[in-house]
Amino acid sequence: MKKTLQIILNFVIFPAIGILLLYYAFKNVNINDLWNNIKHANFYWVGLSLIFAFLGFISRALRWVLLIEPLGYKPSKKNTILAVFIAYFANMAMPRLGEITRCGSLNKTDKIPMDKLIGTVITERVIDFITLLLFIAFVLIVKFEQVGGFFNKEIIDPLYNSYFSSYVFWIIIISALVFSFSFLFLMRQKLMGITVFQKLNTFIKGIFHGLKSVFKMRKLGLFFAHTVFIWSMYVLMTYVVFFAIEPTKNLTFIDSFFILTIGGLGMSAPVQNGFGTYHWIVSLGLMLYGISQADGLLYATICHESQTLMVLITGPIAMLLVFLAKKKLKN
Repeated sequence: MKKTLQIILNFVIFPAIGILLLYYAFKNVNINDLWNNIKHANFYWVGLSLIFAFLGFISRALRWVLLIEPLGYKPSKKNTILAVFIAYFANMAMPRLGEITRCGSLNKTDKIPMDKLIGTVITERVIDFITLLLFIAFVLIVKFEQVGGFFNKEIIDPLYNSYFSSYVFWIIIISALVFSFSFLFLMRQKLMGITVFQKLNTFIKGIFHGLKSVFKMRKLGLFFAHTVFIWSMYVLMTYVVFFAIEPTKNLTFIDSFFILTIGGLGMSAPVQNGFGTYHWIVSLGLMLYGISQADGLLYATICHESQTLMVLITGPIAMLLVFLAKKKLKN
């Protein structure tokens, strides 16, 4: 039953949300005009954007190595890079599948336990989440009037009007939290006798091992240098596409921080590869700069689909190389 529900969520509900948002975003856009504008884009800047993205992916893999090494393992840099490219490809099939897939790939090639690898991935995501929060804070400070208005209008106000303003909502949330924590505390000994909770306990211990790996790193400076480099590449890949089309060519470098931030929120949604959510939120964000929805969708489509094409090419190549490497080891 649980597995069926998960399949329905990942392959029916979440894709349906993406399709709905795509329809909502593009319903007033002339597709023929959009396609013609894409064909007239300056693909020099799009290609440069993909180079920055590629370098970001490589740096992400090398940073992952730094997280794994303090746990007592020496993963191959090549295998780690291939695992990261496979992860991005897997995310196109199911939200967050890539995180498990890259751990599985490195587990098979370098024999590193899955729980330790998952712990490092979660650590990595925590660091990236903190970085995203810093980006949001920076953008709010620098572009407070524009960005503050965007978050109020598109995110905070709708949530407040729908849920947060209701006393019933908060009573339900607080009651549910109190009940859950009380139940877990009172039943903790019996729960630990159940296989599922034993596995969960092992999983959580693996996460803590991953978190500890950050503080055990002898190359902590290099880890943060990779973090800065990764996000710098993300900013640059967002920025240079501004010059690919006429409507966005006058946007500034600081504006790319805002577009990257909201685009990151769109990509974080539980939808395959951010389809629909990314297009919708980026087009809304660009409208703050006086750019029409159609032109905002043009920019979002060029950014998103060029990245998707790169992943569709590099992902299967990485899978093939891992398969050939494993076959060679067996022989």
